[in-house]
Amino acid sequence: METGVTEMVMQIEQDERPVLAAEARALAERLDDPEFRAPYELMAAAVEAGEVPEEVASAVGALAALALETGRARSVHGPAGVRALISVWKRTPQGMDAASEVDELNTALTALRGLPLESLRVAVTGPGAFSLSIGTTDYEVRLVVDRGGIRLASLNVGGGGIGE
Repeated sequence: METGVTEMVMQIEQDERPVLAAEARALAERLDDPEFRAPYELMAAAVEAGEVPEEVASAVGALAALALETGRARSVHGPAGVRALISVWKRTPQGMDAASEVDELNTALTALRGLPLESLRVAVTGPGAFSLSIGTTDYEVRLVVDRGGIRLASLNVGGGGIGE
């Protein structure tokens, strides 16, 4: 009996396949335990076929992020490989979540549009983490930028200082 439920798949474009499959295979080769290696070998095969099952999309996102963040993508695959992996990553759950967070942040920042800036300050909050404080006559905004992305930390209306 058919339930009518179809499995969702993530489409991998033709020009993205060689780079992503190579990254999956390279990671698989570094893993000694066949149990840990097998999912990346299966991922490489699915990528080469052009369709990755939805339940594997997060692992694809993590793999693409790893290759991009470590610089491996650029050193092994060059600028075209970087573009391909960024394109893939944007379609993964991680990429779509990041885009949604940025959209929400941009919506929040529209309150500042057209207002003269009174202050702008960047501060180090930890290793690889920064805050950006933006002040106008009526608003004070503090953004946090770290490995988790960029997010609104506080929005004060009518003065009173940047909150936590």
